[in-house]
Amino acid sequence: MILDYETILRKIIDKSGLSKTDVEAKIKEKQIQLQDLISKEGAAHIISNELGIKLFDETPQTLKINNIQVGLNSVNLSGKILNIYETRSFQKNNRSGNIGSLLIGDETGTIRIVIWDENLIKLIKEMKQGDIIKIMNGYSKQNNNGFKELHLGGKSQILINPEGEKIQEIKITQISSRKKIKDLNNPGFAEVFGTVVDIFEPKYYNSCPICSKKLFPELDKFKCQEHGITIPKKTPVLNIYFDDGTGNIRAVLFREQAEKLMNKKENLDELKKEARGKQLLLKGKVTKNEMFNRMELVVNNLEEPDPKEIIAELENQ
Repeated sequence: MILDYETILRKIIDKSGLSKTDVEAKIKEKQIQLQDLISKEGAAHIISNELGIKLFDETPQTLKINNIQVGLNSVNLSGKILNIYETRSFQKNNRSGNIGSLLIGDETGTIRIVIWDENLIKLIKEMKQGDIIKIMNGYSKQNNNGFKELHLGGKSQILINPEGEKIQEIKITQISSRKKIKDLNNPGFAEVFGTVVDIFEPKYYNSCPICSKKLFPELDKFKCQEHGITIPKKTPVLNIYFDDGTGNIRAVLFREQAEKLMNKKENLDELKKEARGKQLLLKGKVTKNEMFNRMELVVNNLEEPDPKEIIAELENQ
């Protein structure tokens, strides 16, 4: 956790009873003493240690979602599960493992929960949308797109539907900004409201029927890295063209989102008849396809808005 100078200064003032002038004088004196070879933040850290002031509170903090700031440790939080995302595997710097993630909400907002611990990842199979979970010993971070997340490691715990825990009406906060297609010029998360204008032949890959991860051929069989040799499940990838009146973009739908739009139709003609002209709200990650030099939308959530919302969108254009 990195604290800025103003935060450190405020903590010293609050816990020492000294005035701001006195504290800043001590910090400046410490810098002079160390021949200005240390920053104000570093000098403030030293002063806090000399005064016996702990800048980092390791006591678990029970917070509401809107109170979570980047860099907190030992956070306790309760929320209702709004979405359960697919568990993914990773391999980076000679490390490999799995990452689970959820979207939860409370009366103050929503936040993504990122789970690294394998035992907690296994618990995801026991969860469902609408469950209330109590999280203990999480730590908050900011992801590459500027959104706050709560991460859970080996010291973290999750309780599912603990007795006495209640969540009132959820306040949905914007986790991706609504944009026009013409403005999707940079990578990041966005949601777009528009119409399916074209759809392409679905492609399929072999996935594990238990965890939905991609299978790898082994002799004449297929193997899941987690569940071993298994009978493959045919999983779709669907490409569509999506238009909102300001422009169009190629959108890629995987697994559940593809199945939702396909509605059990595999014949391309039937699929086009079913999907063309549908007005949808797509949420996902905008990426740059370097090969074709174009922006694309990788969809992680697809919704058919209420007709009243469609009318409101048209009136506001």
